[in-house]
Amino acid sequence: MPRGYVIDADGIRKLREDHEILRKRIIHLEQKLTGAVGAGVRLDREFAKVTTQIGQRVTTTLGSGKADLYKIDKTDGTFAKIDDSSVDVYNSSLVPVPIDAYVRISRNFRSGLWMVDELQTAVAKAGASGVTARSGTTAGSGTVSIYYIASGVLTDSGEDVAVVNMSATAVANNAYITIKRCSLDEEWIVDAEDCG
Repeated sequence: MPRGYVIDADGIRKLREDHEILRKRIIHLEQKLTGAVGAGVRLDREFAKVTTQIGQRVTTTLGSGKADLYKIDKTDGTFAKIDDSSVDVYNSSLVPVPIDAYVRISRNFRSGLWMVDELQTAVAKAGASGVTARSGTTAGSGTVSIYYIASGVLTDSGEDVAVVNMSATAVANNAYITIKRCSLDEEWIVDAEDCG
């Protein structure tokens, strides 16, 4: 009879499960470490302030720009710039991200590039033709210019996007509106119109 223990298939399966649990716990603990950059742990999510406008995606080419990384004090929620932390950031959205915007960014696993988390809303201005109304099950449509607010002033970003309108009321020409992104596809939908 052999000395010690014999491991059968169930024992091996249990060892693999325990190994996976331990591996996940180690990754979780590594991500919680402060000052992890010096410890050789690759950060994968950050809070950043845009320093050069991050352009919109054009077909299959990502928009790009620059941002500074910020650290957040977990005791009081204040945040401050991390010295020498400028990074290149890429954008898969059809809306550019303006200078001075605070955004969450995450690292793409395959490429290692920093990506802006998906933008879901934007301020826009309807074109000279406005946005047509929905007719039955056919959504209205139109083209709008993306705006951002700089020191309280609505500023044209120079980017235009196509939008659809779910309302039975058309959007007036040159009206300021908000748009939001449908989570099931890449359509921008009219959310609210300035009725004043």
